[in-house]
Amino acid sequence: MAPKGAFFVVVIFFCFGTIGKVYLNFEGGLMYEYMIGSLEEQAMDYVVIDLNRMGYKVKVSTNTLNELPNLHSEVKLHLHQVIKEDEVSLYGFVTTDEREIFRTMIGISGIGPKAAMGLLSQFSRNELIGHIVNDDPKSIAKAPGIGIKTASRIILELKDRYKDVSVGDLKVVELRGKDDNVSQAVNGLVGLGYSISEASEMVSRAFTPESSIEALITGALRSANPLKGR
Repeated sequence: MAPKGAFFVVVIFFCFGTIGKVYLNFEGGLMYEYMIGSLEEQAMDYVVIDLNRMGYKVKVSTNTLNELPNLHSEVKLHLHQVIKEDEVSLYGFVTTDEREIFRTMIGISGIGPKAAMGLLSQFSRNELIGHIVNDDPKSIAKAPGIGIKTASRIILELKDRYKDVSVGDLKVVELRGKDDNVSQAVNGLVGLGYSISEASEMVSRAFTPESSIEALITGALRSANPLKGR
């Protein structure tokens, strides 16, 4: 007999789509891993996914909304299910990293799914971790429904978890997703003798969406030393 709370995996296939893996525990709760379907409706904080000729309302952050394809295109969302007495809600994320930080946030006392989604609509995952690493509650408190006390509690509970994270590396990971020139500029600075961490931080300070590789390197050198790059 399986122990209480144990999980087994059920893979469900439908005639017109797949809802990925479904983890079913012996207490009766379903934990959906992901959903693949057609994006049929998009609003400010949710989408509707057509799956098996049924429309599923999935709550999403602004970050996820910005990464979605055009309407009527296939989309994959990583899911987190919240079950309350009067409501069952699905929360969707384009990456498992975003879902991971969402789950981390709702694990903090006083932060529910709505507040966690507000944080992820205000900041990317890396920006939020950066504010935690920098001990910056004022920036975190800019998110809707998050006051200074709650922001300080987030930092207190998570600062040890992210203590070894480099803010420079976080920034360059964020920028690499936006512009491939960033990676090449970082590599160029590493070739000049800078460490990856130093180069990442320098390029992040110099970055603009219009910057060429040469402009990024020049700007990065000037940010490190006003006499360099001239």
